[in-house]
Amino acid sequence: MDTDKFKEAAETAFDKETYQNAINKLTNERDRLERELKKEYRSARSYVRSHPEQGVGVAFIGGLVAGFLVAKLFD
Repeated sequence: MDTDKFKEAAETAFDKETYQNAINKLTNERDRLERELKKEYRSARSYVRSHPEQGVGVAFIGGLVAGFLVAKLFD
């Protein structure tokens, strides 16, 4: 469905104020999730920088597990 058609359908189903409130809530939620994700990313980077050998170990084990699962999937 084309975005313009979707927008028209939404505008006819709701009044403009309700539509704008929904857009504002979704925008605020998106911004909050982006901030939270950036915070978690910075935290993970900081942890790996202070514990590099554990970060490499976790990545190695994660790669082994992922490789095992993919091998079983295609076997």
